[in-house]
Amino acid sequence: MLLVDTHCHINDAAFVSDVDAVIQRARQADVSRLLVVGFDLASSRIAVDLAKRYDGVAAAIGVHPEAAGEWTPSVRAELIALSKDAGAKVAAWGEIGLDYHWQTVPRDVQSRAFTEQIEIAVDLGLPMSVHCRESHDDVIDHLVRFPEARAALHCFTGTSREAAQAIEAGYYLGAGGVATFKKNDALRETLQGVPLERLLLETDSPYLAPQARRGKRNEPAYVALIADALAVVLGVDAGALAKATTKNASRLFGAWASA
Repeated sequence: MLLVDTHCHINDAAFVSDVDAVIQRARQADVSRLLVVGFDLASSRIAVDLAKRYDGVAAAIGVHPEAAGEWTPSVRAELIALSKDAGAKVAAWGEIGLDYHWQTVPRDVQSRAFTEQIEIAVDLGLPMSVHCRESHDDVIDHLVRFPEARAALHCFTGTSREAAQAIEAGYYLGAGGVATFKKNDALRETLQGVPLERLLLETDSPYLAPQARRGKRNEPAYVALIADALAVVLGVDAGALAKATTKNASRLFGAWASA
């Protein structure tokens, strides 16, 4: 059974001392494909380095909305060059999007960085890993301006209406540890209405560990726990869920996800 972690941050400082062991544990748990996602220029460089060092690992590069103040012409140019130099090892652009929860970066600054990065992803033919915390409608409004845009709404926690809107637009929804939290019945109900062919599995590690590991550092191996819990919620066989979500990852992010 092949599982794919479509959004992890093993490029985070939390993994600096044991990234080899983390990747090995993931493989032992049948999570043998990892998309390591950048959130600024430095983390994007590390993501690409990890992708080059390990089989089954690909990178996403980009600037997170909370780092949108760092989006400058020089950062833009370096990220584009990084993508072109790494070739197929860069499988996506991200983590990009909008975040209205913390309000640490003005919305107009976030919007400019998001729009420009959508343009880059479309121009490079790359799918996007999109952050949409408390900003779903505006995120969709930005994306649909670009008919060629392909995207996963990472760590989806929205309503049934928002899920339907994203699916109708052709996007995928990332389900992670949040879907297993005890008090998240509303999200589980929403996910029950999402077609299997639009679901992806992710950890967002080191954040948001699933309920069985709540309070601990999250890591890609825990995709297996998320898959087991989500299969129960959806009333499907765990193997069928693994097969479907892996196929979805390959369809969106490329053949590396199922090779």
